[in-house]
Amino acid sequence: MDDAVASGGLEPYSKALFDAVIAAAPGWLDRSVDSLLRARGADIDAAQRRRLEEVLRGTVDDIARDLSTLLAEDVDRQRSNPLHVLRQSTGAVTELLNEWNVAHVHRDEFDVSAMPNDVYGLGPFTWKDLSDEVHDAGITWGAWKAATVLQRRRAEGRA
Repeated sequence: MDDAVASGGLEPYSKALFDAVIAAAPGWLDRSVDSLLRARGADIDAAQRRRLEEVLRGTVDDIARDLSTLLAEDVDRQRSNPLHVLRQSTGAVTELLNEWNVAHVHRDEFDVSAMPNDVYGLGPFTWKDLSDEVHDAGITWGAWKAATVLQRRRAEGRA
């Protein structure tokens, strides 16, 4: 995990978002994959379940690393957003499901263009897809980021 996060070096709103996402991510991933497997009628055995749990733990570790890196960046240098990090996090799970020949889901044109590699529709569309706590932390973080940027632009005479 990033040293800034480990030492509590994130801004308070960023830290609150990080903590909420990391607390909710395992449940979100597990619910998403279980729902997909049930919808596709895909039964997995105990060995596959262990492999899936291993991949999900690795995915949460990747989310923690990538999210902490993003949130540790100054808001003016952030070229992505936390939801994008989450949407991009499902690659290893997708590879495993492909390996198991789980049928892809039907996605509309917008879904395909927004998240072309998310063939199972696992990525979250909103903070609420993870939890109410993540939703609240995400909205608060977004407002803090916008206020920070606006305040800077005003100080520069640009707003």
